Amino acid sequence: MKFTNDFTTISAKNRISIMEAIRNDLGADTVFICKDSNHPDDDYLYLYIAQVKDGYITGLANTSRPGYVGLYENHYNISFKRALEILADKIHDCNKEVY
Repeated sequence: MKFTNDFTTISAKNRISIMEAIRNDLGADTVFICKDSNHPDDDYLYLYIAQVKDGYITGLANTSRPGYVGLYENHYNISFKRALEILADKIHDCNKEVY
C-alpha cells in the first residue's frame, strides 16, 4: 500500500521555516522543497535543493521539533543536474516503500 504520490504538498509554515533555515544556516537560496517519505509518520522530513554562488546544495530538512529545522545529509557545491539526481534517487526509493 502506498500512501501518496504527491511529494510537493507542503504546509506554508514548514516551507517558510525550511527556507529560513537554509538562508540562515547555509547562506543559500531555496530552489525546491519536497517530502522525503510517503509514510504518514515521516511527515516532518523534507528534501531540498538550494543555490549558492559556487553551485547547489541538496539535503534533508527535519522539522520534528517546533521552532527548529535541522539540515542533514548535505551535498555541497554540486551541479543542478547532480542535485536533481540525488533527489530523484531518494524519491524513487520512497515510491518503492510498501507497508
